[in-house]
Amino acid sequence: MTRPLWPPAEPGERWFLRLPNWIGDAVMVLPALRSLPPGERIAAAHPRVLPLYAATGLFREALAARGARAPLELRAPLRRFGPDRAVVFTEAVSGAAAARASGARLRLGRGGPAHDAFLTHRLPRARRDRPLWREYLELAEAAGGRTGAEPDFRVPPGAEASARAEALLVPLGGRPAVALAPGASYGPAKQWPPDRFEELARRLAGRGVGPVVVGGPGEREEGARLARAGALDLTGRTDLLTAVAVLARAGAAVTNDSGALHLARAAGTPVVAVFGSSSPVWTGPGPGEGEAVWLGLSCSPCFRRRCPLGGGEHLRCLTGIAPERVLEAVLDRLKAVP
Repeated sequence: MTRPLWPPAEPGERWFLRLPNWIGDAVMVLPALRSLPPGERIAAAHPRVLPLYAATGLFREALAARGARAPLELRAPLRRFGPDRAVVFTEAVSGAAAARASGARLRLGRGGPAHDAFLTHRLPRARRDRPLWREYLELAEAAGGRTGAEPDFRVPPGAEASARAEALLVPLGGRPAVALAPGASYGPAKQWPPDRFEELARRLAGRGVGPVVVGGPGEREEGARLARAGALDLTGRTDLLTAVAVLARAGAAVTNDSGALHLARAAGTPVVAVFGSSSPVWTGPGPGEGEAVWLGLSCSPCFRRRCPLGGGEHLRCLTGIAPERVLEAVLDRLKAVP
């Protein structure tokens, strides 16, 4: 538990929240946001994640923030709102600058000495040796947020997205669905090889299970490959909220350490997450959410986008994970579904 750094919030105070820009982080920050004291809130984040934030109903408005110019572009709407307090959940200096541009008298975030010109209170940078959602929650606690509650990652997709998901899954013909998310936008050092996903899809289909490929337009090549192995390919056919609704209808999901892992958390779907260069301690599923499949080699976690090793050691953290191991974990999750 973190001691509050700020005086207790007064009724009617206004909050500005500079939120994370990536899909996974947008889900992992939700327990922190739900712990904050009551108040009128306005948020800002990259446009790609605004639908997720908007679906939570936690804010009066969510503003688009793009790159280093965001503090200048946000200044006018934030000054009109007139926040009393600002919490910055990103470590970029531009996030701290946006907090200062908002005019809030109390401004809290994480980062190094460069942030001192913009923040009134600061916590150290995240350490990566404990769950990232706890790092976010610590920041909220320092702002006076509640402590001790179970983390709540839920994102309600809404009726329209749910209806779209139902229509997209009709080709399964009633078979139980398992979602497969072969993409990893961070880089190949976080991506289980496509041939492993292909073999997994083939084995699931052979057991009467309906593999469903989820992902963005950038994963269409992987989706087509898995479709040839018996999967229903939905890559590029779902927005974020429809993806959550599709995942909510699956008995389990298999992902890399990617945004899809956390969309499965938002949907409440058990997840089997394959980890390579990154750490399941930091971003993996928690107890009761699923399982991280990770070899824990001496070279990992390196947190690199591309494997720095060569020869037989190249990407061994991922190539060493057999489809049989992941299949076993998926079947365990399916057995636990009521």
